[in-house]
Amino acid sequence: MTKHQLPKRVGSLTLLALGALLLTSSLVFPPTAVHAQTVAYAVIESGAGTLSLVTPAGARTVLYHFAFGTAPFGVAIDSNGDYIVVEHATNVLSKITPSGVRTVIYNFSSGTEPHRVAIDSAGNYIVCEISANVLSRITPSGVRTVVYDFTGVVAGGPAGVAIDSEGNYIVAEHDSNVLSKITPSGVRTVIYNFSSGTGPSDVAIDAQGNYIVVENSVNVLSKITPAGVRTVIYQFPSYSGPHAVKVDPDGNYIVVEESGSVLSKITPAGVRTVIYQFSFDDPTDVAIVPSQFIQTTSSTTSSTTSSSSTTTSAPSSATSSFTTTSSTSTTSANVSSTSTSEVSTTSSTSGGEGIPEFPFQWLVATVFAVLVAGSYLLARRYARSTS
Repeated sequence: MTKHQLPKRVGSLTLLALGALLLTSSLVFPPTAVHAQTVAYAVIESGAGTLSLVTPAGARTVLYHFAFGTAPFGVAIDSNGDYIVVEHATNVLSKITPSGVRTVIYNFSSGTEPHRVAIDSAGNYIVCEISANVLSRITPSGVRTVVYDFTGVVAGGPAGVAIDSEGNYIVAEHDSNVLSKITPSGVRTVIYNFSSGTGPSDVAIDAQGNYIVVENSVNVLSKITPAGVRTVIYQFPSYSGPHAVKVDPDGNYIVVEESGSVLSKITPAGVRTVIYQFSFDDPTDVAIVPSQFIQTTSSTTSSTTSSSSTTTSAPSSATSSFTTTSSTSTTSANVSSTSTSEVSTTSSTSGGEGIPEFPFQWLVATVFAVLVAGSYLLARRYARSTS
């Protein structure tokens, strides 16, 4: 190969090498997908008598307007994507379809005041009847069984419930300041004793099996390990009134701040972001809507002002001190009826755009191309200098 052929040969090798690199890098470093919105939040706005859908981007759609004086309070989502709602003032457990059709699942006795609901693996509804001081189980066909009667417990007041991986009911006992575990057969164990006046109002369970608790009266979000060690995750301002919590697929805590009329996201590290600011609608509960149940039809949405803040808090710890057991089981008559919604709107989603991960294959290809191009230019300069 002569000195005049050198630049051409280097140029050809450059093109071949660059093409080969782009091909192999796309196999070794496949392009990563953009992180898209995968969930939405179903929120009960008790003061407004509304069930609404809020996207992570902060777009809100009204799904259902309840009759005046109903006071919906808690919500869960079943395996069909229907919204299971406890109607606090009218003592009703109802089902709302995504299209806005309401069916009464169960009529509680007057003064029961159902507070929150969770759904077990068999599709039964586990209900906190806060004024009746009872945790009950209601089948989809409307048969009710008392799982646990807190009457024998000091204060009691079951306010929030979550179901662990073993099918046990984890209950936030607001009035007795206790986090307890109740088996489906009605055996109760105290997991954690909070300080007097703490007022735990709801509980969720993270992927590690820890209990995430909103301590309503002291405006705290805390984590309790299964062994009974407590850590403060976030200290809210005194006007917030955190009332409900769920854990999203990314492990963040979605919190309803009732007094502040805010839906917020708290990271496990304690960073808070406002998802939606309501207009003094007293939000009381939230459920995570999986992506397969998010509707795509359009409707009018309202915008919010988002803000974020961070906080650091000194963690504290303690262990539970005693265990009690008790069980009771009764069955009441099945009462059910159906009705259609007064007002319903189609639901919608907001295209929450994510941030694509950096394409490393292009970085490698660019560096390689610069090196080869430099070699090519040096080769040409050498050929010219010796000609």
